[in-house]
Amino acid sequence: MVEEPSLLDYLKDRLNPRRLLKGGEVQPTGPAEPSAVPEAPAAQRSRFFALPWRSLLALVTALAGQGFFEPGASQPRLGIGFYLVAAGLLVAALFKREWELQPLKPEVKQQFATTIYRTPLLIFIPLLVITFFSFSGNRFTIFGLVLWISTFIIGLWAFWQRRDGGYDRHRVKKKAVDFLRGRDIHFRMNWWHLLVLVVFFVSAWFHLSQLNAVPLEMTSDHAEKILDVNEVLNGNASIFFARNSGREPLQFYITAALVKYLGLPLDFTTLKLGMALAFLVSLYFVYRLGTELGSRWTGLLAMLLVGFASWANILARSGMRLVLTPVFVAPVLFYLLRGLRLSRRNDLLLAGAFLGLGLLGYSAFRVVPLVVLMVFLVVALYRKKQGQMEGLAAGLAVLIIFSIVGALPMLRFAFQYPELIAMRTITRITSVEQAITEPVTLVFLGNFWNAVLMPFWRNGYTWVISVTDRPALDLVSAAFYLIGVVILVFRCIRQGAWQHLVILISIPVMMLPSMLALAFPSENPSLSRAGGAMIPILLTAAIAMESLLKSLWRAAGGWLSRALVMLLGAGLLLVSAQQNYDLVFRQYRLQYQNATWNSSQMGAIARDYIHSIGDPESVYVVAVAHWVDTRLVAMNARYIGRDYAIWPDDLELTLEQNGAKLFFVKADDAVGMSRLSALYPDGFSEYHKGLAPGRDFFTYLVPPADSGKFLK
Repeated sequence: MVEEPSLLDYLKDRLNPRRLLKGGEVQPTGPAEPSAVPEAPAAQRSRFFALPWRSLLALVTALAGQGFFEPGASQPRLGIGFYLVAAGLLVAALFKREWELQPLKPEVKQQFATTIYRTPLLIFIPLLVITFFSFSGNRFTIFGLVLWISTFIIGLWAFWQRRDGGYDRHRVKKKAVDFLRGRDIHFRMNWWHLLVLVVFFVSAWFHLSQLNAVPLEMTSDHAEKILDVNEVLNGNASIFFARNSGREPLQFYITAALVKYLGLPLDFTTLKLGMALAFLVSLYFVYRLGTELGSRWTGLLAMLLVGFASWANILARSGMRLVLTPVFVAPVLFYLLRGLRLSRRNDLLLAGAFLGLGLLGYSAFRVVPLVVLMVFLVVALYRKKQGQMEGLAAGLAVLIIFSIVGALPMLRFAFQYPELIAMRTITRITSVEQAITEPVTLVFLGNFWNAVLMPFWRNGYTWVISVTDRPALDLVSAAFYLIGVVILVFRCIRQGAWQHLVILISIPVMMLPSMLALAFPSENPSLSRAGGAMIPILLTAAIAMESLLKSLWRAAGGWLSRALVMLLGAGLLLVSAQQNYDLVFRQYRLQYQNATWNSSQMGAIARDYIHSIGDPESVYVVAVAHWVDTRLVAMNARYIGRDYAIWPDDLELTLEQNGAKLFFVKADDAVGMSRLSALYPDGFSEYHKGLAPGRDFFTYLVPPADSGKFLK
């Protein structure tokens, strides 16, 4: 009988650094493992299945461990203990082949195509330079946009790889002719397509349901965004918007398009709708990314977990551009990983285009080019002895070229105004705005620790974009995320899976915009600045969930046991969905409602007054410190650009105005109310109760001089 190697011998072999660099080709020092676990004789098999107790116990202990990190739990150290036990059980299940893993997709280890078409290249290079300079003055122009689109088209003509057999020109031409002639075009639909559509519609329901009410009120930051969109609609087509330390342009043009072409009002709901729709489009790439790293079930689960995750839902519902980071991270990672696996230049070209366009979305996306370079470095280390370095360099060059094309407007602005585009970053990293009082290294390490624990422990205290002081993930997703991390590490060590290694590394790298808040460590962790990490985090959770359910399915011996597996999977997803629903539609809604002023309630009253006996110039909000943003009252009344603030000392100035007047007075502002009563003794006051405590206010109506009396 052959003696089995000890655990120490096994770990020495598997943790050999040379094994990682050679893609797992180093031979073990002990006896080879069997390629498959021998199946038990049919007579010994139960109608149920041999209970995979290690796998199930790993799941139960992981869920229990995360339970100790949920709000209200008093023993978080027990959570660490349960998680360690879960990791140990999982490793044992993996070694015993009880927990089966999805086979890695085959790689095409060949040189990237280096063919470049000379004629379009000679047009592309000068056109790129001309387009760059056409975006001067921080303005989009028709001429510049035409040049930008032309640069994309000519670049595709020059660099797009034509594959033999991969493109049937005559077939595409025939379909186009049939379509133009009005002939029927047939689409194939099977049960899997229907299932994907169901998952998409579930995600859409989570993101579009109650969009007008959750959250309800705008903040001062939204006021700045409404003003920026209004400028776009009035012809000021800026590339970079300077308000509030500067903003990238994409959200404003999406919102302006909804207003101009769909006739939607310029309000909070339209801001939220634009970001929700952008996120829903990105779910296609989340699905494709999941299938690239696993099976189609991995893609489906990734799409579902991301689709109803409160993290993504709250970022989109916040009505700010924050969700645009994960929106572009998904396609960049998909095309990048598939392009490197298949040595396909076209995919790298598309990854570069999305990388460049993503820089027009949200400032936290600026870390993604670093992620891309890191991915190329990892692949280069894996393939350095396979003679592919020249091809990788060519692939990286194509990606960089098209990322430059995608980001041309922002690059031009950065070239002209570097201090403006870097302002927000500099104020967080350096002592320009607030002094860094502790050693920078210690501050960064503390930020790093808090950020990487964010999915399990605390997501920060920013009430606008999170349910504060709780884990970033729901209980089920967090437990599977930890399980997934163990699985990915296991595969990196045993199989040299470079794709899984880059997913693991990309998570902390994408959290850097949050970690680098060195001058404001209280702003870390941040769900918005670390938003890009959401995609690899939930993808990791989906990989773990898919592998567990598939392992249990294969171990099942009959219809009853498989039904139990289906019930387990459905139950886990339902628990996750229910908690995410509660986080968004109850906890976040109430938290946000209790932290914001009821400007929409005031705006509705002002709108009714204007449409009855008043006009937009006769509405006033008696200003006091720490009250409602008076611009928002005007915006909710549909009068963008007005500011209804008037200080108590200036109330006498309103005497010069004839006709009716409407004043809003904070409930505890006795000074403002007494001055109004003295100035307008014939006025009428009415008390209005807000939805949240401390949000009550008075309206004081001065009727028209010829009305005789006020009729309610």
